[in-house]
Amino acid sequence: MILTITLNPSMDYNYLVSSLNLDQVNRVENPHTSIGGKGINAGRVIAQSGEEVVLTGILGGPVGKMILDTLIAEERYQLEFLTVEGNSRNAITIMHDGNTHTELVERGLYLSKENQQLFFQHVGDLLKKYAIDAICISGSVNSDDAHFHLHLLGFIRSIVGEDFPILMDISGDQLKNVLSQQAVRPSFIKPNTHELEELVGSAIQTTEELVTILHDPLFDNIETIMISQGGDGAIVKHHSMIYDVQIPEVAIVNTTGCGDSTVGGMAFAISKGYTFEAAIKYAMACGISNSLFETNGTIDKNQVLKYIQTIQITEIKELSINS
Repeated sequence: MILTITLNPSMDYNYLVSSLNLDQVNRVENPHTSIGGKGINAGRVIAQSGEEVVLTGILGGPVGKMILDTLIAEERYQLEFLTVEGNSRNAITIMHDGNTHTELVERGLYLSKENQQLFFQHVGDLLKKYAIDAICISGSVNSDDAHFHLHLLGFIRSIVGEDFPILMDISGDQLKNVLSQQAVRPSFIKPNTHELEELVGSAIQTTEELVTILHDPLFDNIETIMISQGGDGAIVKHHSMIYDVQIPEVAIVNTTGCGDSTVGGMAFAISKGYTFEAAIKYAMACGISNSLFETNGTIDKNQVLKYIQTIQITEIKELSINS
């Protein structure tokens, strides 16, 4: 059983229009609606892969009730969200003028210090209630505490120990503050190239530069680091070795949620004891399958098994650096 943590779920509304005219009324078809949230998307993939999953996080207000009711109707999960005051967020994506995406994303529920402590206690109770094999901590948090994810990681590690699989799919200052210390470490992180550039404060032009960065002490003692590169696959560091992961070209329908699906696939594979190579292939195949569906966090298991056969993992020997 896997636990996913989503601190900022949303109701997502996706509008498709031929063109967006500013300062005018734009009449559109009804949007495609879905539940957003990186941990929820990962949880969907875990459930579709055949593993039990507990979804938790915080919800509030009428939007929060809509999110919860929708997840209940899916009948896939154990739902253990903490309800707090306020209203969960909406996120609007307008796809227009070719391949242009304009997004309006609300900040979401504010997590006060009091509610932060309540949530930590809530997570502790869940770890006692369920036999959890792996944990995914995914997405943003609307908090004044720039070290929130570090504190959450430390709290969970104090319960489950140093070797327990904890996957973190976060970015920005929260990720930087997690990595800036060595006391507690996640087992897996998955920044994309842009997020990695933000993290190190410089542009990355070549694979050689990326490999050098991954050997920085900032990334020490993290078992697996995946740098996702969209259609170009990924560069993965596993312990001291670095690998190039190549994926096939597909007719993409939707890129949103592909990274979340990859994390969900990785958590599933880890919980099932897959080898490193098998886990990476399964995770990447989940991301590919998600790209073929309109709804985020959706995979077809038969597609996943097919794409696993087409993914190539090659050790980058000539760029290896002794760490």
